[in-house]
Amino acid sequence: MSPEQVRGGRITPQTDLYALGCVLHELLSGRLVFEADSEFLLMYQHVNAAPTPLRQLRRDVPEALEELVLHLLRKAPEAPAADTQEVYARLLPFLPPPGQEPGPTEAGPADAPDPTVVFRHPYAPRARTKTTPANGSVSAAETPAAQPAPVPAQLREDIKAAYAHADALLEEERFAQAAEVLGEVIEPAAQAFGSESKQVLALRRRRAAIRLLGGDYRAALPEFDALADAYARIAGPTGEQARACRAQAARCRAELGQVTEALAALQGVLNVVRTVDSDLSEEAVELRHNIGMLLLAQGRTAEAREILEPLHQDLCTVFGPDDEMTVEIAEALAVIRLGLDGDAPG
Repeated sequence: MSPEQVRGGRITPQTDLYALGCVLHELLSGRLVFEADSEFLLMYQHVNAAPTPLRQLRRDVPEALEELVLHLLRKAPEAPAADTQEVYARLLPFLPPPGQEPGPTEAGPADAPDPTVVFRHPYAPRARTKTTPANGSVSAAETPAAQPAPVPAQLREDIKAAYAHADALLEEERFAQAAEVLGEVIEPAAQAFGSESKQVLALRRRRAAIRLLGGDYRAALPEFDALADAYARIAGPTGEQARACRAQAARCRAELGQVTEALAALQGVLNVVRTVDSDLSEEAVELRHNIGMLLLAQGRTAEAREILEPLHQDLCTVFGPDDEMTVEIAEALAVIRLGLDGDAPG
C-alpha cells in the first residue's frame, strides 16, 4: 500500500509506480522492502521509513537501477514524481534486445519458463501443448485434480451443536467453557473444510470474541492477529473482516497495557476505513470513539479533545444530542474542559 493510500489520500498513477518500486526492490534484493509483525506497523513504515538502498543488499545491482527504485519509492509530496514513460526509458537499457539469446550467467532453471522471452523473441508463437505419449501415460500436470473428500454430515451437526452450546454457556457468563466448546470442533472442521475456510474462520473468530468478552485478552490477542492475517490473505489487508480483527486485537493490546501499539493500530484501521467509507460510518465512529477514550484514559487530554470534539459535533448532527454515545462523549468533554481549565494559569 502506497503512502497516500495509508494516509487516505487520492489514488493516482503514482500509486501503481510506488507498487512497481516495491516489486523491483524485492526482485532485485530477494527480500521485502519493509517487514513488520503487523499490517499496520508495515503501513507505518511505508509512510515514514526509508527503504534500504539496493546496493547495500546486493552489490552487483547497477547504480542506475538502484536510483530508479529509490525514485519510485519516494514519499515526500514535493518530490518530483516519476511517470510511466520515464520509468520505461530508464528500464529500457536493462532489457534484452530482440533476437539476443541469454548469456551463460543469465539462463534460469532448465524446467522454468524464461520471463525475458517476450523481449528476446517478441513475435514468436506460443509453444504447442505437449501431446500424450505413445504409451498412453498422462503427465502429473495433466492428471485431473483430486476431488475433496465429502464432509461428514455428523461434523456439520457437531458444529451446529457447538454454536448452540456456546451460546447457552454465554448466557450463564461461562466464557472459558464456551470457548472450549468451540475449540473442540475447530480442528476437525479445519481438516474437513481447510484451515482458512469460511466455516473455520467463523468458528475461530467466535472463540476469540468470547475470550475478549470474558477478559482473557492474552488468549484473544494472538487469535485476532492470526485471523486478521488470514482475512488479509483472502480479501486483502483493507477488507472489512481484516479491519475488524485488527481493531479487536488493538483493544486486547489496550487492555494488556500496550497502549502505544493499540493506538497506532486503531489509527491505522481508521485511516483505511476513511479510504473506503465516510467518517460517520458505524465503523469509523466506533474507532474514533475508542481512540479518543483511550487517549483520555491515558491522561492525554489535549489529544483526546482533538478527537472527541469533532466526533461530538458529527454525532449531534446525525443522531442528536440525546443519543447514548453523544451524551457519553459530551460528559467526557466536560471533564476534559474542567481539567484543562484547572491547569490553566490564573
